[in-house]
Amino acid sequence: MKSPLIAATLVVLGTLPTLAQDYQKAGSELEVGDTATVPHLVPKGPEVPIALTVTAIEEGSMDDLKGFEIPADLRNARPIYVRYAYTNLSDEDLSAQQIGAFVAIDDRDQAQAPALAMSGGTFTKCTTPPAAGLTKGKSAEGCVMFMIHANGSLAAAAYQGHYRSEGSTNTEADFPIYYNPVKWTAPTSAAMPSSGKRVVQ
Repeated sequence: MKSPLIAATLVVLGTLPTLAQDYQKAGSELEVGDTATVPHLVPKGPEVPIALTVTAIEEGSMDDLKGFEIPADLRNARPIYVRYAYTNLSDEDLSAQQIGAFVAIDDRDQAQAPALAMSGGTFTKCTTPPAAGLTKGKSAEGCVMFMIHANGSLAAAAYQGHYRSEGSTNTEADFPIYYNPVKWTAPTSAAMPSSGKRVVQ
């Protein structure tokens, strides 16, 4: 039985930001390999800082998805893999938490949600193993897959985090990155990996 390829929905979570002055400015445009401090909202907990780097944006092939049931509206698309690394800068233990709150910005300047391959453990091109022991100063890696139309392109990978509406009178002011994500611009060649990290102030 084929596994379905489904679009992921963004979870609305979070609490009011506490370290907004320390975060990368909303709407910043970075390069692959740059590191930025961005907010992560702990489920039912505080907002905490992480150091996030998009390490590579790679173009895949529909051959990567052989054996999967592809929805009709995605059959003319191709997978793009956004690889990232992050470091916990807080006192919270972020083990087993979903960090990759990314969207893709396509060449029409439209945001595209990630796609999840329900593979039963057989899909290895773009995976995010659950992080364990992710205490302060510890790092982990992940990957997010997007399906971009064959005639289009991915202009940027954007991190928007999450927000929590309760307790906020103006979520756009309190959670600016959610409404105006931090973007990592895709290289001319989507398969061009980055070497090293450049910290952006």
